[in-house]
Amino acid sequence: MKDEILPLFRNILLVCEELNLLGGTFFAQDGCKLPSNASKQRSGKISDLKKKKSRIEERVRKMLKEQEDEDRKDDDPSTPSGSIKEKQIEQLTRQAARIEAWLKENDGKTGKHGKEIKSNMTDNESALMTTSHGSVQGYNGQVVVDAKHQVIVHAEVFGTGQDADLVPPMIDGVKEAMEKNGRKDADEYFAGKIFTADSAYHSKGNLQKCVDEKLDAYIPDKWQRMRDQRYEEWRKQGKTSRTHFAHTDFIYREDSDEYVCPNGKVLRFATKHLVIKGTVYRAYRSREQDCCGCALRERCFTKKARSPKTKYLMFPIGSDGVNLTKLMVEKIDSEEGREIYSHRMEIVEPVFGNIRMNKHLDRYTLRGKIKVNIQWLLYCMVHNVEKIMNYGYGFA
Repeated sequence: MKDEILPLFRNILLVCEELNLLGGTFFAQDGCKLPSNASKQRSGKISDLKKKKSRIEERVRKMLKEQEDEDRKDDDPSTPSGSIKEKQIEQLTRQAARIEAWLKENDGKTGKHGKEIKSNMTDNESALMTTSHGSVQGYNGQVVVDAKHQVIVHAEVFGTGQDADLVPPMIDGVKEAMEKNGRKDADEYFAGKIFTADSAYHSKGNLQKCVDEKLDAYIPDKWQRMRDQRYEEWRKQGKTSRTHFAHTDFIYREDSDEYVCPNGKVLRFATKHLVIKGTVYRAYRSREQDCCGCALRERCFTKKARSPKTKYLMFPIGSDGVNLTKLMVEKIDSEEGREIYSHRMEIVEPVFGNIRMNKHLDRYTLRGKIKVNIQWLLYCMVHNVEKIMNYGYGFA
């Protein structure tokens, strides 16, 4: 089935194209995180699973000792010995054996930054993902949708909850589909076309892919709504009093090129070429002895950064090469950019509404990326067939 499902999906897409259901000028990408046939409780790093196995084995030892003590006290041989406890011991022993067998056959999963991430014993290709309804163990079903009739031009599931790396494989998937369907301009299919995605997709890799494909892309950063005047009332409702110091609370001494903090301590010049995500910063640093015992420390450091021993003040002074984020911010904040981006939801969100609510896909029933991908493509195919029924054959 894995070799037939994608060609079948593309054949249906070809019918959509022949019936003029594809506009081919405006696209939107989004994802739908759904649980799969995998246990969230069986997730963890290798060290976590080893600890879990040790705890189970320790519990079994305690239960066996308790049972032995009970058997010694019981003088009546006709009295049944804790059959319920024996079943519990058998279950726990099997559970520990399953963990041990899995650890022998599997290594830890590594994330994109080279650090170990959580594995899953029931489906190690799935991921523990955070959603608006809590955390789920499953897959991230992605789609690229054509704006004209909300036809899905490419669909695929990924075992990751992050969307920051998912634009390139989806764009390449659309181009491959167009090439297989006989489009001679498949390599330049996206040139000059409009492409939208939400702020979860705002990353250097995704933006660079849009530039490489000559896409007219609109992918906002996470602060876009904070800059948009249309959300002024919304911002006022959620506004709270400032508790942490801002850059303006530090006094600059031009003659010595240093800053003085609200507690009177000096932050001296540290570096003038600190690059973070393409932006070049000029940095100033305090002394460790000035910050460790400071009474204002909690107002200077956030809770997540409470452990650092020194305070850094960083001021952007330029960019290291082309700053794609800055260019996108300028583009998305323009009147034209806001107007174009406002159509994103009406293009892609109804697709998920149809698949989840009308087609009742609220979880994947299979395990493994190949099988789950087949299930996702089947539902996306049904969505596209429905578009052919509603808008094809004289209705386009």
